[in-house]
Amino acid sequence: MHLIHTHSRHRDTGNRAPWRSGPGWRGTCLSLLLCCLPPCPAVARQPAPDIPLAPATSQINRLAAALDDAPASMRADFAVAAISEMVVDYNEEANRARREVRSRAKNRDLGRWAVAVDTYAAKLTGIANSVTPDTPVTVTIGSDNSISLEIDGTPVLVSSPRVREQSAFEQRVLDRFCAFYPCDDLIAEYRPAQTTVTTTDTETYWSFSQQAGPTCSTADGLEFQFQDMTNIGGKRKACDSIVKELNALATALAWNLSNGNRIDWNRLAIHALPGGEEHQVELAGGGSTIRLPLPALAETSRLFELVRPWLAAKVGGQPDYRLVIINADELMAPLIHP
Repeated sequence: MHLIHTHSRHRDTGNRAPWRSGPGWRGTCLSLLLCCLPPCPAVARQPAPDIPLAPATSQINRLAAALDDAPASMRADFAVAAISEMVVDYNEEANRARREVRSRAKNRDLGRWAVAVDTYAAKLTGIANSVTPDTPVTVTIGSDNSISLEIDGTPVLVSSPRVREQSAFEQRVLDRFCAFYPCDDLIAEYRPAQTTVTTTDTETYWSFSQQAGPTCSTADGLEFQFQDMTNIGGKRKACDSIVKELNALATALAWNLSNGNRIDWNRLAIHALPGGEEHQVELAGGGSTIRLPLPALAETSRLFELVRPWLAAKVGGQPDYRLVIINADELMAPLIHP
């Protein structure tokens, strides 16, 4: 089964789905979203006649074409990356509409639009959660260079709800997918995004006193206090693992934040994945995730909740932030006594 049904050689308009820029685009999409259909796929394939054409094909289109003969699991991951970023944008669009409703209370269309977008975002979340490495996925490149997915028979148009944000949306999809696959081999022009946040030293330092007990600390503001010297070797190993994974996660979060992904620090969570060594980190509760091997943090969920403020401060560039965890024996127990 081939991934790409058509390889379009038409020139890109440079302004995808121009119908969305007109004053009536919300009304047009509203009726379709209320029926839980993909957002205006039929209309989206009609370029506006007054917009000059430009001979450009985006990187995400070149990636879609390169996935033609890719393994099924790679196509499935591309679908999850695209839909996850769509969920983020559609949730934000619903929130934006609700804010406008509060300022224009009598505008019923805005209220209906917010509900419709919420409904569609929920449907997209369900689709993303249902995808497995074996889920059949096909991708079609339209004559206007738009990308459509068919996921186990369900069609989805890969697009942001706002045309002016389409380019940034596509870049996030590309960056999310390329964080796990060698896109420089798939796309000759691909260059990974650079982040200004660098990894810090993950070395731990220990101090001992009768009053506080053994304390494991780091140069970047973490301090874990233990009750006594019992199984000090296990405590050293546990603290080293936690600190190493927290720094790796901070670096990954900083990279995602610098590339336009949203992070809800109160909902940041780690979930085990069936098979393999990676874990899924939920960024914003709307389908936006990253994958990292985080076995120690996954085993200590309560500890992870407590260190989220430190993660937010570290990623936000606050080097003076300090966090003291006083009951490290209990919080790290699954690692100290496996």
